[in-house]
Amino acid sequence: MCSAAHTSSIERPSDGPAALAEKVAQLRELCGPGDEAIETHFAWIFLIGDRALKLRKPVHRGTMDYRSIDLRRVDSEEDVRLNRRLAPDVYLRTLPLVRRADGRITPGGIGEIVDWLVEMRRLDRRWFLDAALERGDVSEPMLARVADMLAAFYASAPPAISGPGEIGPRIAAQATDNARVIETLDAPRAALLARLQRLALAALEPVLEARAAGGCIVEGHGDLRPEHILVSDPSAVIDCLEFDRDLRIMDRAEELCVLEIECARIGHAATGTWLLGACLARLRDQATAALLDFYRSHRAAHRAKLNAWRSAEPDDGSPQDWRSRAAGYLDSALESARRASRQRRFG
Repeated sequence: MCSAAHTSSIERPSDGPAALAEKVAQLRELCGPGDEAIETHFAWIFLIGDRALKLRKPVHRGTMDYRSIDLRRVDSEEDVRLNRRLAPDVYLRTLPLVRRADGRITPGGIGEIVDWLVEMRRLDRRWFLDAALERGDVSEPMLARVADMLAAFYASAPPAISGPGEIGPRIAAQATDNARVIETLDAPRAALLARLQRLALAALEPVLEARAAGGCIVEGHGDLRPEHILVSDPSAVIDCLEFDRDLRIMDRAEELCVLEIECARIGHAATGTWLLGACLARLRDQATAALLDFYRSHRAAHRAKLNAWRSAEPDDGSPQDWRSRAAGYLDSALESARRASRQRRFG
């Protein structure tokens, strides 16, 4: 593709919507037949030839801060480094976006750096798990490759939390944060969920301590959903949550519950459950039914919180649609919390 040579890293004085619009417009001009530009909540993705280029928007939300060119460079470098763990052949490099002497903005080349891109190998969207499931084109060997890949990833991951007395309070704080947001949608059900989760968490404290001591709390992917999993050969997982390490730290069984939840959301619960079980079996992980139900509840509540947040952001879909999604996740969180509670009381 384009050369990565560059001569300057001076930031341009303008880095707001107008500057972004100019970059997007000029990158769009590189698109030919079969190419496309895709806008996401926090970035633009340009599918050009056999490459995909990601341009971050200059946005700031919580621990995600892309407001300056230098911050976007650092995050782009982390994007490549972290995603190479599960997609080593997909994430190629960071690439400067430069303004040439003639004023044109291009990926790579000689000129003033006006932004940074992540350069990736362009993938066939048909072979992501969600798309393949939708058309009924997923085989057991495909799923087995994904389970092998994920199990190897978790088996090689060093412990992120292993000390005594850390994991329980961490999860309790996360649950409290989830509840604070969910109660803006449905206060009575949010209160019920919080009570059930507190009871389950108290009963599971020794189990959680044992899992931390056993190295089960790792720095994972952070956003393990079917639309991020490539089922072709070789398999890969893209688009990890790169901007905040803390959000990537969780029990490996917890992250696999995220995948199960998201498979169920698109109508393929059996596939998510199979992947969860296959990965745990490969890891020889004896996660209990009560623990898995608690994690399902905890992670569904987290998704409910995220969708509640999105309902307040008018630039991305109907607020009612986001609230409806949040309510669906809340239903799932309550169902799993009730199961965890019953197992706590009756064995």
